[in-house]
Amino acid sequence: MSTRSKLEDKELDQLERFIRETPLEIDLVDRTMNKFESNRYTKQPERSRTHKKMRQRVMMITASAAMVFSLLFVTSLISPTMAATLKEVPILSSIFKFAGDLGLKTADEKGLSTKLHTSVTSEGFTLNVSEVVYDGTRVSIAIERPHIENEKETLQDSISGIDMFINDAPINSFANENSLRHIGYYIKPGKDNDSVIIEFSDLSNQGGRPFPEQFDLTLSTTITGIQNPLIIDIPVITKIEDNVTLQPNVSRQYDNIHFTIEKIQLTPITTNITTRTILTDNSPVAELTMGIDVVDEQGHKLELIGGRGSYESNGSDMIMDHRYTPFESIPKTITLKPYIHLFNEYPKGTFQMDENNKPKIQYIPELEVTIPINS
Repeated sequence: MSTRSKLEDKELDQLERFIRETPLEIDLVDRTMNKFESNRYTKQPERSRTHKKMRQRVMMITASAAMVFSLLFVTSLISPTMAATLKEVPILSSIFKFAGDLGLKTADEKGLSTKLHTSVTSEGFTLNVSEVVYDGTRVSIAIERPHIENEKETLQDSISGIDMFINDAPINSFANENSLRHIGYYIKPGKDNDSVIIEFSDLSNQGGRPFPEQFDLTLSTTITGIQNPLIIDIPVITKIEDNVTLQPNVSRQYDNIHFTIEKIQLTPITTNITTRTILTDNSPVAELTMGIDVVDEQGHKLELIGGRGSYESNGSDMIMDHRYTPFESIPKTITLKPYIHLFNEYPKGTFQMDENNKPKIQYIPELEVTIPINS
């Protein structure tokens, strides 16, 4: 019994070798069995029951080999459609893909971001940087933590502070030395409670120095309950080559409002518009609460995603960077439509709301500007 068992095991080892050497065809079992039996020139015919048992084992081995081969083959030839479908699964996709920001989604889909696998752990808490993108107007960094069952505090809530350094220099060394304005950051929701997007921009349109096209960013993140900050070094590089930059310096005047379009920057990720608003009666411009809608020649309106401003003079002069989602393609014209928010008399300082529970606005046609884009 033991001798025959060892013999069968030896033959099965030979079978596995023959299977691996046999080209994949529809009927792998018959072909492999024939090949094996033709090489058994020193063996005697086995009883049918033993032959049947071995044949069943051959089928199992062959099926396993074929399945592995097929998986490798299909993976190597996976179609773009299937790849896109797999990326729709949140676990397999980037944070940018599901962040709700069209520009970041575009960066992920067009390969304009840099994929990273950088992590740091302190006192059992781990942060991982998975993706970064820089288009010359904003830097966005995707950060996540390992999922913790029954964890109620989000990653965004657990971050209590962030310090940043560019090429080992404090980030605010790029700010305007003659201004109290500092380079701040936003913490935006990621794709789930375990991820966030940290985003910041330079103040080059407001008197500061522009960031280099390529730099090393050191991110020092303080987590509530963790004594020491988690420090991660992140390589940042812009992969954007088809930016459009205009400096129209077109002004409009209405009542006490002097409104100027100073700069327009279009990238596949961000539309950045720099404006200057001056109240000629020297009243505080902060009380104006003015916004701007941006549309192309077909009426497509961009979504506002952020912005930062700084005051000059006595507070009646403000320069502002407004950041919007990108255009799908370079438009022929861009129209800026300034508006003001409407407030209730009581309670004072509260917005008037429309039927969709959104703040009511009132456009100021006298300040509207249309800029042609020479693509």
